[in-house]
Amino acid sequence: MAHRPHRPARFLKSKHLIAALVPALFVVMSITGFVWAHKGVTIVVDGASRRVSTQAHTVGELLHDQSVPVARGDVVAPSSTSALDDGMTIVVRHATPVTIVAAGDSFRLNVVGDTVADALVAAGLDPSDHPTVSPNIEAPLRAGLEIHVPDVFSRVVEVDEPIAYRTLTRPDPTRVKGTRATLTKGAPGMARRVYRVLVTDGIEGTRQLTSERVVLAPVDEVVAVGTARTARASAARARTAVTPPSSGKRMTVTATAYAPGSDGVDWRTATGGRAGYGVVAVDPDVIPLGTRVFVPGYGYGVASDTGGAIDGRRIDLCYETRAEALLWGRRSVSIIVLN
Repeated sequence: MAHRPHRPARFLKSKHLIAALVPALFVVMSITGFVWAHKGVTIVVDGASRRVSTQAHTVGELLHDQSVPVARGDVVAPSSTSALDDGMTIVVRHATPVTIVAAGDSFRLNVVGDTVADALVAAGLDPSDHPTVSPNIEAPLRAGLEIHVPDVFSRVVEVDEPIAYRTLTRPDPTRVKGTRATLTKGAPGMARRVYRVLVTDGIEGTRQLTSERVVLAPVDEVVAVGTARTARASAARARTAVTPPSSGKRMTVTATAYAPGSDGVDWRTATGGRAGYGVVAVDPDVIPLGTRVFVPGYGYGVASDTGGAIDGRRIDLCYETRAEALLWGRRSVSIIVLN
């Protein structure tokens, strides 16, 4: 006689299915967890970069797993104790052991850098103060390198030095062409200069100017260069070399110059005469027309013209050429009014 199962066959099948799924789910979860635990990071060691996958939890663990040695003085960023994150970049710079020889002493130093200049900076020295270091400051570092630093110190020197004067030339139509005469003698000035000097093993190097102050300004030398023909120059010098009068009324005026026939100036004067050397334009209310005057540097003249710009103590001196008028320019002079 056959026995009937106590439970339905459908229930027994479900039981067996669950029993098969549990191990499979455990395997899937183990594999998934393994994948989740891995992190992709970049390691840069002394400039060389590589990408790695790791399950390490800290930077230090990663470097240990990747056989990257880290000694005292090396630079690790982020630090070895930092937590490791996916996508992180770790930079390792190994220090180079060198020996610094300076002032008769030597000491070892671990330098994170590439050149002798980096080693000097690490030793607290300014590379610009040690141009004769051996090897030179651009030489690459290597383990065990011995760097010799000469005995160098800075000296400040303050000295007074002359400042050369300039020589200025002015055309002079009252002098023979090609002749020269000194109108103002030049004089050198004086400057107080401060230099910084590097002294290497007792030998003074090139001075570097750090500051300058003018104590005495130089005086420019002014030289007149003749531009006129001999006859005209002689006549002009004769006019200006006339002895001034011993009597008369002195008056300080502003004197300008003009030449008839240029810049629209007429040859006819206000008194009806012809303009030429010796004609002086005045303000009649200050100097009456017909008055003789003596002008230093010009000579004798007669107040025989007027002008729209001649007002008050202003006069205008007539020259034969525009070049002579331009040479006079504008001056303040003390004239002598004779009558």
